[in-house]
Amino acid sequence: MAIIELRNYLLAPGRARDFMRYFEEHFLQSQRDHGMHPLGQFELVDEPDRFVWIREFDDMAARLRGLTGFYSSPFWLATRDAANAMIRDHENVHLLRPLAPVAALTGGASPDDTAAAPAGSVPAETGLVVADFYRFTPAALGRAVELFEQEVRPALVAGGHQVLGHFVAELAPNDYPRLAVIQDPGVLVVMTAYRDPEHLHEARREWSAQGPAGNWSRLAAGVTRMQLRPTARSLIRYHSGVTLSRGSGAVSASSTPAG
Repeated sequence: MAIIELRNYLLAPGRARDFMRYFEEHFLQSQRDHGMHPLGQFELVDEPDRFVWIREFDDMAARLRGLTGFYSSPFWLATRDAANAMIRDHENVHLLRPLAPVAALTGGASPDDTAAAPAGSVPAETGLVVADFYRFTPAALGRAVELFEQEVRPALVAGGHQVLGHFVAELAPNDYPRLAVIQDPGVLVVMTAYRDPEHLHEARREWSAQGPAGNWSRLAAGVTRMQLRPTARSLIRYHSGVTLSRGSGAVSASSTPAG
């Protein structure tokens, strides 16, 4: 079962673009060489000193192998000082388990599709990605997931939101304690994508007009939202010409952009 790390770094003031360029030049293929899969790199809207990125592992055993191999490799030892000099905090990390196919996150894109893009650039055509952290009591989480899959997700898709995936915390012990993670037993993370700010505004207005599913809104204790701008090399982005099914998260081609 796949595992996701959603990593939110606080960088030294004014160094975000430098770090993003260095990261994409040095740490995409090198992580893949150790069986880890960087899927998305982002600016955080309205927080210019933040860098958010997402990587995927096949399972917890693969995570341990990948982290152990990469962070003891000669390549990391030769490049870590330059990277770490630009990072002020790296411990805001959620360890998550996808509840829909990971392929929906990337729209079927592969690293080869973005490898030639300029490192660290953030073009408008990658759109916007929103990560919503809904919080429930642990006892209510199962019912919340059920309602999301049966009622809320279809309503989001109908309202123009491109739903990329939904995730709960992976609660298996963190067997690589050198890297701290957050394992919140009541969190449900929902990721959506939009063509541009206008598309996001229209989709939110449609959702507000419909009103969220009543049972869902009563269960949720609160929500924290991150609005992200994908880099040119990010596989997670707004996928023009791709639609995501309302129930399973499966990816299919379409002649018109979703939303």
